[in-house]
Amino acid sequence: MFTVYVASEEELRAKLVGAVKNIPGAVLDGSSTELRQALDECAAENPGVLLIDDILLTQNVGLYEQIARVPYPVVVLASPTDAGAARRALAIKAKDFVSLDAWTQDLASILSRTATPLEGEVHRDGRVIVVFSSKGGVGKTTLSVNLGIALAKASRQPVAIVDLDIQFGDVAPMVGDAPMVTLYDLVKGSSRVDQDTVKRALKRVANNVYVLAAPNNPEEADDIRADHIVQILQLLRETHGYVIVDTAPGYTDINVAAFDFSDMILTVCTPDVVTLRTVGQALQVFYDGFHYTQDKVRIVLNRSGSKTGVETTDIAHVLQSQISYQLPSDGAYPVRAANEGAPLISQFPDSALSRAIQHMAVELVQETEGRQRAVSKKSSKIPFLARLMRKPQ
Repeated sequence: MFTVYVASEEELRAKLVGAVKNIPGAVLDGSSTELRQALDECAAENPGVLLIDDILLTQNVGLYEQIARVPYPVVVLASPTDAGAARRALAIKAKDFVSLDAWTQDLASILSRTATPLEGEVHRDGRVIVVFSSKGGVGKTTLSVNLGIALAKASRQPVAIVDLDIQFGDVAPMVGDAPMVTLYDLVKGSSRVDQDTVKRALKRVANNVYVLAAPNNPEEADDIRADHIVQILQLLRETHGYVIVDTAPGYTDINVAAFDFSDMILTVCTPDVVTLRTVGQALQVFYDGFHYTQDKVRIVLNRSGSKTGVETTDIAHVLQSQISYQLPSDGAYPVRAANEGAPLISQFPDSALSRAIQHMAVELVQETEGRQRAVSKKSSKIPFLARLMRKPQ
């Protein structure tokens, strides 16, 4: 996996950004129409590769020396008929170039070959995190959606959110989406699911965040099987740093398949006696029935600090488990965001709950990828630009 920063004139920038987002393993690190701004932003956190439109080079001769000293590889998008493009590429010590007349075919392979991969990133497969509660109405879907967005921001890796509440899922409405393709469309009439089919079913809802929506009609849930879920989650973890799975209450075959496959189960509870009783029963099933470790099953206390008469210390004692994460009450903000069809963390990023979820995401990323994950700064030789130096026919 690698990051890409795009510096291009406005006319081409949107197309390049869209193309980068569709390259397997590539993560867009940013884009700009100003070369100086691009260099300033790249200096803050070195990208895996900087893609520069040659037109910007012709307009910024004074920046050549600065570009030549950057610690990350540079690729130039240039016209093969422009002899001056070769000199400019050599002057900035570009590692490779993409021909302007064939960039749609060549961009993915050249960037993948040239870019410096992320160091300290997640292991070969991404991390699958199930969000579950044995009781409804505890904020499970709110956590799933907003944690997915926060993880994408904190890790700079693609994140998939899967709605496994296959009869009454709310993930799509919560991000303001009316999905044309759902989990049902992905599996209907098929015993096997392939990577291309899964990719087409995903809907981008934020930068590096993709949703696989629940079926539109409850009766369609009957066609979804546990083995489908295992196949889908395996394919998603191969192409995403994190896979967040929002589940329905209960121990259906679908849920159990997701539980078994996951790396972590975030069990959401609230500080009230009824919820604590059902969550306590769920934990007993996880530990005694399924024999999961306490490290795999983590308790998330939502609406922490609410004046319900049940203290946090009492909750840990009743559940006989440590509370891993505490999320505060946030007044009307979560409801307002849901009513507006926008994730809380995007609509009200400075609210108490948004900040708590962002902090939670940072902790999970640090745990998974290490506290010092950074882009490699290994030096490389000046590139061989023979293809660009060829005279036009």
